[in-house]
Amino acid sequence: MKEEVEQVKETITKYMEIHYKMLGNQQYNPYLYKDYFAYNLKGNYSFIQEEVALKNEIACYAQVGSHLMFDDPEVDVKWRMIHNIGKQCQVHVGVDLKIKYKGIDTLTIMKNLEHFFVLVKEGSVWRIEEDRYLSEFKAPINSEKDKVKGVKRKTKRRKRWILASREEKVQPKGQYMREKAVAYAKKYALTPNTQEWKNYEEYGGDCTNFISQCLFAGEIPFDHQGKYVSEKWYWYSDYYRTPSFTSASALKDYMISNTGFGLVAKLGTLESLQIGDIVQLGDLEKTTHSMIVIQIIKDENDSSLTKEVLVAQHSVEGGIRGYNIPLSSKPKTRLYYNILGYNS
Repeated sequence: MKEEVEQVKETITKYMEIHYKMLGNQQYNPYLYKDYFAYNLKGNYSFIQEEVALKNEIACYAQVGSHLMFDDPEVDVKWRMIHNIGKQCQVHVGVDLKIKYKGIDTLTIMKNLEHFFVLVKEGSVWRIEEDRYLSEFKAPINSEKDKVKGVKRKTKRRKRWILASREEKVQPKGQYMREKAVAYAKKYALTPNTQEWKNYEEYGGDCTNFISQCLFAGEIPFDHQGKYVSEKWYWYSDYYRTPSFTSASALKDYMISNTGFGLVAKLGTLESLQIGDIVQLGDLEKTTHSMIVIQIIKDENDSSLTKEVLVAQHSVEGGIRGYNIPLSSKPKTRLYYNILGYNS
């Protein structure tokens, strides 16, 4: 039994090492990858999923040049559960990462990436039949018919949001304390502040709750005004809060549409971002994830150009908490928000 467990651990450890080696080198080698997966139907399906996700991530990194390449990341695998039943083994691991990207001076730290493996024994070798974990690059593939329908549905709403974003915002009376927001983000990115707030990671996601906490730490006041709950923003307890405080989509709506008391924000661009500003993954139709900017890295040859943006984040259960995460390592469909201050 002990020998079997060690073989399972060795398979998973080597698989993780190969994964990050290919990502760091921005080179995919199917022959190094395929043999870690079971040759049955489930194993082949898992391999295809992982292959697509890894290729997408490598392509995303490669688009921004060599500064997202890295060597020898520190991968700390924590063995949470190993349950062996005959020729099948269920494994739950937690992975913490420390990555030194070649073009970024600061160390990127990410914690709490949970993997749920199912391995099967084929002959004398343990292979992966399933690997469940959260990844922004591991998205379901929609049919072309669904994509066309989605485009049609989005058009009218997108036009409405774009028109709204073009309206001139009233100069806010209250100042957003960006440094305080960023200091809070750095302090609680890896360890949630559960003494003052609820952690929603196991309830569907803590990303926007964390970002709202950062905004509040930056002295953006709670907003109780407005006719509808969608026009408000506050959190006092799990039972007395607004969707905009904890939902990415609801926060998007509030940031774009609020013109009265409270937060004043507008849609921006990558080049307009400052520390303390907010980035979301998705588009004006569907928003999936919220992050806060904690550092701007300018181009060495032209200080007016942004080379990289580093963000801090929380995620869902099994997702990554982290800071100094390069925004370029995220999917390209994003929304940028400049936080201007607040109205009193």
